[in-house]
Amino acid sequence: MADLGPDHTYELKLIFLRELAAGYGPAKTAYDQLRASGNLDKPQLDILRRFFHKLAGTAAAADLSMLGKLAGACETAAEAMIAGKFSLGRYAMQILGDGLTAVAGVLDGKTRSDPTKAAPPPATPPVRIAEGAPRILVVDDDAFGTQLAERVLSAAGFDVRSCLDSTLALQAMRDRAPDLVLLDVDMPKMDGFEVCSAMRKDPALHLIPIVFLTHHGDVERRVRGLTMGGSDYVQKPFDAGELVARVRSHLERAGEYRELTIRDGLTRCYTTEYFKARLDQELARAKRYKNKLVLGLLDIDGFKRINDSYGHAAGDAVLSRLSLLITNSLRASDVVARYAGDEFAFLLLEAEGPDAMAACNRLRETVVRTAFELPETLGGGLRVTTTVSIGLTAYREGDSAHDFLLRADGSLFEAKQQGRNRVLLAP
Repeated sequence: MADLGPDHTYELKLIFLRELAAGYGPAKTAYDQLRASGNLDKPQLDILRRFFHKLAGTAAAADLSMLGKLAGACETAAEAMIAGKFSLGRYAMQILGDGLTAVAGVLDGKTRSDPTKAAPPPATPPVRIAEGAPRILVVDDDAFGTQLAERVLSAAGFDVRSCLDSTLALQAMRDRAPDLVLLDVDMPKMDGFEVCSAMRKDPALHLIPIVFLTHHGDVERRVRGLTMGGSDYVQKPFDAGELVARVRSHLERAGEYRELTIRDGLTRCYTTEYFKARLDQELARAKRYKNKLVLGLLDIDGFKRINDSYGHAAGDAVLSRLSLLITNSLRASDVVARYAGDEFAFLLLEAEGPDAMAACNRLRETVVRTAFELPETLGGGLRVTTTVSIGLTAYREGDSAHDFLLRADGSLFEAKQQGRNRVLLAP
């Protein structure tokens, strides 16, 4: 296990024992029912399979590697019986019984590595996560395995959250978009492959890298996961250094690819497609958490005149410089996109109407004072000036994306009608 500090290791072992105790009762009941009936009862076998599956993937991290190996053999036996490849005979029941006996021994304090025998070590200060650190979401129904992954990745400087219920994972991603998802394969209700498939069909989630977590090393599962859109596999019990290295590698690749696909080539602002996806996400957050949100649409006044007088290369130069003025005038957390032609759209997060008006008027005044240099191909030394009109609207409860955009567009139209070079907020 990774060196997470004595207090963290101690706490993880306690979590492991609590999870082991919680799963042992249902597993022992399932085993007793199988033994009493003598029938190949697949639901009861699946209870045992899932219990030993979790144990096989996490026992080594709690310094119980032999127990983990025995659990892996028990899981394999249960899987074979469920698939009809192994009969429910005395030998099969002995394998499962030996596994449960070993678990009972751990719970009875018969192993030297039982952490409850020693006093807890002194606490160490929590890991400080830097603002803007990459966001990782761990989706795994195994609380101990999830805690272990959280500790390892947090110690490496990542901002880590977890979700123990796979059916809630997609909503968790929409509420707080992660940069990478660690996804367990074998989960009840909705397995990792189903979560992966749903992510790849969702425009707001389809670019997020997925690293599968499983203690299965067979080629069939790996091929299936990669075919469905997974980025990689990490096998349980994982090596901390390998996990961190793989996560960093995929985050770096994803960042490079994501920037290529969601940025406009000329202005380097976000594309319309990405902006619409973010708009849906931010509206969902505003509805769910009562967040403040302002939408703005900006249009260059008389842009056609620049294109007609100096050519499209001049128009492109103005758009490129204007995009810098917009992004420099707003906050790093705000979302700016080239919406269409000479029109820009932006979302001001956690902002109210008066604050948005003040920021946009500062931007408007900056544009008025700016002389836009045209390309050298036009003779050099040529500069043009222009103005912008901006329409704003604040989020109202119940707004759809269509309502929000329509109201901002109405404000922009009114700003144009009133003489341009102004900022208007929808009443």
